Amino acid sequence: MTQTVRRPPGPRGLPLLGSLGAMITKPMEFFRSMTLDYGPIAYARLGPNHVYTLNEPALIEEFLVAQQKSAIKDPITHSLEPLIGHGLITSEGELWKRQRKLAAQPFAPKRLVSYEGAMVAAAERAFASYRHGETRDFHAAMMALTLEVVSQTLLGVSTGEQSERISHSLEASLDYFEERIYSWGRLLPASFPTPKLLRFRRAKRELDQIVRGIIERCRHEDRDADYLLARLVRARTDDQQAGMSEQQLLDEAVTMLLAGHETTALALMFAVYLLSANPAVSARLTAEVDTVLGERTATAADLERLPYLDAVVRETLRLYPPAYVFARQLVSQVELGGYTLPVDSHVLVSPYGVHRNPALYRAPERFEPERWLSAEARSLPRFAYLPFGGGHRICIGNHFAQLEAGLLLATMVQRLELQVTPGFKLELAPVLTLRSRHGMPVRVSKRPPLRDSGVGVSPSVTSVSPSPASGCPFASA
Repeated sequence: MTQTVRRPPGPRGLPLLGSLGAMITKPMEFFRSMTLDYGPIAYARLGPNHVYTLNEPALIEEFLVAQQKSAIKDPITHSLEPLIGHGLITSEGELWKRQRKLAAQPFAPKRLVSYEGAMVAAAERAFASYRHGETRDFHAAMMALTLEVVSQTLLGVSTGEQSERISHSLEASLDYFEERIYSWGRLLPASFPTPKLLRFRRAKRELDQIVRGIIERCRHEDRDADYLLARLVRARTDDQQAGMSEQQLLDEAVTMLLAGHETTALALMFAVYLLSANPAVSARLTAEVDTVLGERTATAADLERLPYLDAVVRETLRLYPPAYVFARQLVSQVELGGYTLPVDSHVLVSPYGVHRNPALYRAPERFEPERWLSAEARSLPRFAYLPFGGGHRICIGNHFAQLEAGLLLATMVQRLELQVTPGFKLELAPVLTLRSRHGMPVRVSKRPPLRDSGVGVSPSVTSVSPSPASGCPFASA
């Protein structure tokens, strides 16, 4: 007699396909519904795969911390191996532990501060090129700026030509993986020669050629250089004997290129989108930056004196976390939330959904940075806010991303006022990260120097009291 498996609530789905069609055609609605509509743990079938979504912080913590040995990265994550090899995102077991330990050395927060000058200088050059009254695609502009930052700080590359080649290679790669993840193309064999696969293979060869050349330069010319890849080349295990092989260095460099520029670019793009829709928040942020910095160049030390700017970044990442979902595959049976999850099940956590849970956040759809300066933030349980993941595999670049986002946003606010063009409708495009399908057109206004603008910069400016935020325009997503 066949034993019936007791499963959590979830969407009914279709015969054979289950909810696969809903996940492919409207992925953000699918993840949001799975997180908010079915309780602490939800179940859905996606074709042959059995998927469980964890929606309660305590369950997420139990799975990512106490039960972390029961799971590995899911097949979709491992499908990235043709691009990033066995870097930190895809590697498992002892290899991951060794690589993580080596990579942690150059990513220590105290060492990252040395990159503040490169970050701010790149932002100042970029924003100086903006013309008053012009319209720009801010998504594309931020992708270019953060790629320049990561090219300099990670690879020591300062030539626009190489950055442009890297950019084209990454874009071709993302196009291919969008086809593999969020289209019916996922039903084709991975080796089926679609035009996007052929483009990806050419792009990957070019990207590897660029990075291998830089690794060779690190070994022989830049032995004392300060950029991250040079530090990785010099990183050693505790016995000072073993470092990374060339292939491991290549995999980690490509991983960091992919993850290291797009997430910050998207955070800044969504911040401008939300600030544009909430002028009172924008005014308070501008007042704080003017008071603390005036016309002085921002530094890492200044970020501690810009609490409202930090709150704006946090609230942006709450509403639009670039890493909108992450998944694991069970290698052993686990008990979670009163249910038995069998081997080979897929377990998902959606920060996008968790961050919009009204049981955790007051008025969760509203853009209110003030919540991060109040008791509301202090009362949040662990794992209620996880824009960088959680547990032992939390993003190793989270301090880099927070430093970069804060410095770039402060530099932008000093120089520009950006307004999303009227009629623009945000359409979210989840690929490897949460993107805007049609970019982000903004109208540029250049701010006059403070001494010419009539704006005071006394400490009292920071007491500007914003009216309630007009609400996150999520309904347009």
